[in-house]
Amino acid sequence: MTHDRYILEQEILPYFAEREEYTKVLFVGCGSYTKHYEKWFHPKEYWTIDINPMKKIYGAKKHIIGSMSDLNLYFQEKELDLIICNGVFGWGLNDRKDVEEAFSGCYKSLREGGVLVVGWDDVPEKKPFPLETCESLMQFQSYFFPPLSTSQYRHLTDESQKHVYNFYIK
Repeated sequence: MTHDRYILEQEILPYFAEREEYTKVLFVGCGSYTKHYEKWFHPKEYWTIDINPMKKIYGAKKHIIGSMSDLNLYFQEKELDLIICNGVFGWGLNDRKDVEEAFSGCYKSLREGGVLVVGWDDVPEKKPFPLETCESLMQFQSYFFPPLSTSQYRHLTDESQKHVYNFYIK
């Protein structure tokens, strides 16, 4: 297991799964390694979304085949408590307009105090543009994530691993 997946599965997901205030959760992007995540959030309302219809088999019972850029088609304003978007920016969500629409949709879909977690690779070939220049993310405040004592986590000791987690709150 890679260090970034270890952090996601041992720190990030358990923290939010254990908190009562996060009852309606959206996980963006599915793969064989995400199939078991729904169990952690039981009995909460856990959704997944992926643009690739083939990934539905790895999604939740409540799965959407669609783009993160179209969240407004699937969720009402202030409907979600938590959105986890890991390995999507730079891995298909690349066009600036689509990225802006996606994170703007996250902002609209999250309730006040809702949290957005963005996991991304800080390497030139997987970074379509500097994430900190994304205007729709500027609507959010930084969220201090207690288990990691930061609002942006980078594993600094492994040069081959450039995965970053940013934590935001509405």
